[in-house]
Amino acid sequence: MTDSPVPVMSRRLLALLAVLTALAPLSIDIYTPSLPAIQAELASADWLTQAIVTSCLLGIGIGQLVLGPLSDRVGRRPVILAGVAGWTLASVASALATTSVLLVVARGLAGLCGAAGIVVARSMVRDLSHDDVAVATRVGTLSTVTALAPVLAPVAGAAIAAAWGWRADFVVLALLGALIAVVFATTVRESLAPEKRVSGGGVLSTLRAALRHRELLGVALALALLSVGFYAYIATASFVIERELGYPPAVFALVFGTNAAAMFCGNLMFRRFARHHHPSAPLGLGLALATVSGVVLLFAALAGAAAAVLWAASTGFAAGAGLVLPAAHSWGQRLSGSRPAARLDPGQGARRATLVASGAASALTGSAQFLGGVVGSPLTGVIGPTSTHLGVLIVASSAAALLVWAVIRRTIHTSLLPRAADEGPGGLR
Repeated sequence: MTDSPVPVMSRRLLALLAVLTALAPLSIDIYTPSLPAIQAELASADWLTQAIVTSCLLGIGIGQLVLGPLSDRVGRRPVILAGVAGWTLASVASALATTSVLLVVARGLAGLCGAAGIVVARSMVRDLSHDDVAVATRVGTLSTVTALAPVLAPVAGAAIAAAWGWRADFVVLALLGALIAVVFATTVRESLAPEKRVSGGGVLSTLRAALRHRELLGVALALALLSVGFYAYIATASFVIERELGYPPAVFALVFGTNAAAMFCGNLMFRRFARHHHPSAPLGLGLALATVSGVVLLFAALAGAAAAVLWAASTGFAAGAGLVLPAAHSWGQRLSGSRPAARLDPGQGARRATLVASGAASALTGSAQFLGGVVGSPLTGVIGPTSTHLGVLIVASSAAALLVWAVIRRTIHTSLLPRAADEGPGGLR
């Protein structure tokens, strides 16, 4: 069962991969509404309580860098199964934690293990998709789930904690992980055939090959910069809405619900773009929308404009992120194959850009997103969680990402050549 590759990407498998993709992001924010209760019960300092979230983000970022290239060598299935099992055990440890230090360690391990679901799911899509359009739309779906999960998780976490206490959040996560592990183990076969796995060298050599790919590195950098502003917004929105503007938590839930809907609309726009355009087009559009929305938010905050203007600006920023995230990950997978190689396209007089291993490409873009979050999440806590500071961060990060996009657009001519007809679902045959 583990040796026979899955022949096609079914809707059921894509749905399961989407759930796998959501595991690690759920670990970030499902318990954020309960942080005051956690701090009170465990008697922890402010910085240590904030480290509960930061350690998880850091674990997700580092985990993808290791587990993506590892899956190129040993296969996708064992990495996902080990990752989900570790994530489940870490969730149990979190529910049983008696000190903040233990909880920080457990959340870091949960992020490290949960990263398997994010990074390997995208690689499985690359393995099982027969053309760039299919890869783009499917990776776009997974990327949107990754982005929506931390936006929606606090709403679910608050309801669970209100009924059973903050430890119940981690119990629910553990039960979800156990269920997914059983379903995946009994229904999903290996997607990466043995002959397409990377051999020779080690995980670090595979990752180094990805880091030497300038176009891929540029895409990852643009995504990391946008993520600084995106996760700063997630970390700061509640302070702006409840403390600065004086609205109740119900309004916070409404704003985040609107943001989630805007991100979903951004994903739908990306799916339409992906049928006819290279991912660079929606990536640039999304970054431009995010930058303009940040400028509106900043000037509205400085001018003391109505809260509705801030709400509209945040919704525009969320829609821009909904375009950027799937576009960046799809672009990364477009540059990947089953193993690193360079080839000549028949009829083309030039050498194509070197393809990197799918897991390594997924690792680079995925870790960039969450390591950007490691920077962005605590940043407003340092400079002050106000709408003005948030606007400055969003403008700076989005504009910098847009500048990186403009630079890499000038270097993608070889990548825009048509894929060779003999490239299979794993990239190269």
